[in-house]
Amino acid sequence: MRRADLDFVSALLNRPLPPDLVAWWRMSCGVTGHVGGRLIPPGYAPHDIDGVVDTRESLLETWMEGVPEDDIAALLAQPAGTPVAGWLPVWLPVAGDGGGGELFVDLRSGPLNGCVMRWDKVETAEFDPLWPSVSAMLSDIADALERGVEIDGVRAVVVEDRTLDWH
Repeated sequence: MRRADLDFVSALLNRPLPPDLVAWWRMSCGVTGHVGGRLIPPGYAPHDIDGVVDTRESLLETWMEGVPEDDIAALLAQPAGTPVAGWLPVWLPVAGDGGGGELFVDLRSGPLNGCVMRWDKVETAEFDPLWPSVSAMLSDIADALERGVEIDGVRAVVVEDRTLDWH
């Protein structure tokens, strides 16, 4: 990923990006669609930079249009990791399941700044964080791949088309 892309995303959110997210993107951002499989359990593929920006804009348009500024400000003041019914402008989608589910990094302030949370098109983001950071997520995935252990009840498998999936 180019430095200009990182600067653009940071400016878009008006927040600094967590260093572990920047490090991950510098090594891997550029994955498009579900090339290589669903790399993040239970079935998410990382977005490339265009996917990050497009997904964020689409969710903002759908879920925040018409929401009063005072309500948005109150939600933004809650600490990172606090579940919300809706989509906030400081959430950064990083992976999708291809069916309306997203993983995002919560960039609100607080001890869980940079945590990874789950978005569902029906239940929105009314879930506790999945991981406290991108680093923790990647560490769990590496452990699962190296040791064959489960993450949330699923194990990594290589499927018929020789891509990674979680069952």
